[in-house]
Amino acid sequence: MPPIFSRDALQSRLPGLLEAPNKTTSSAIQRITYSGPIAPWTGFKAGVLASMLPSGGNIIDHSLKGRDIKLEQVYVADETGVQERFQQAVGHVLGAVSEARGVDIRFADFKSAGRQYRNTPDVAIVSRGTPVTLKAVGELKVPWIEAHELGEKYHNLDDLRATIGQVVEYMIDLKVPYGFHSTYDQTIFLRHIQIHGSWRLEYSCVIDNNKTTDVSVKQCFWYLARLAALGQPVSNPEQKHHLIVKR
Repeated sequence: MPPIFSRDALQSRLPGLLEAPNKTTSSAIQRITYSGPIAPWTGFKAGVLASMLPSGGNIIDHSLKGRDIKLEQVYVADETGVQERFQQAVGHVLGAVSEARGVDIRFADFKSAGRQYRNTPDVAIVSRGTPVTLKAVGELKVPWIEAHELGEKYHNLDDLRATIGQVVEYMIDLKVPYGFHSTYDQTIFLRHIQIHGSWRLEYSCVIDNNKTTDVSVKQCFWYLARLAALGQPVSNPEQKHHLIVKR
């Protein structure tokens, strides 16, 4: 069986979701808006490209000749299904690469982080070993609902603030510096950063699994994972009600 190297695994696109005939049709965008300082994450793609692994490297899997069993065979009908396929396509691969490269990161469900919190982020990125430390959080939405589409919202700041408000609230409450909002097909990466003494949220361009050619979604998550592994808790002194508005 031919080997699959870390670099190749990160460069490949996510397998397309197999949408069920009977699936959810309601928008899951919550009425939460981030109202604080915000700016584009300049240099995001440059950082991704700089973090790319060299050719070859660690073997993390082997491919089978003939039928590709990695093609989706599981119907997805709601957000829970998208979460499961995301962890298989992204979390499992990033976990294998992180282990092979000695990066202290693992994708997980939020309960694994051991944090007491009234909400439940869809995805947690945590440290390996004991004690487990929460490093980043993510929110997932189904991709087939028009209200979840990220391309147009990226160009309308008010819409963007409303779209990412839920996961940004998680980041603020849990004091983590990194996060992401994803529909599986499209992803925006986020960081809470202090610039010249002032805190602000920065957002990446939309990374489209089906259209992006210069960097892949998994390469972007690899970059985020490496940053998160070294990240420290955020200590923004601004009161939450100045940053998050419930509509």
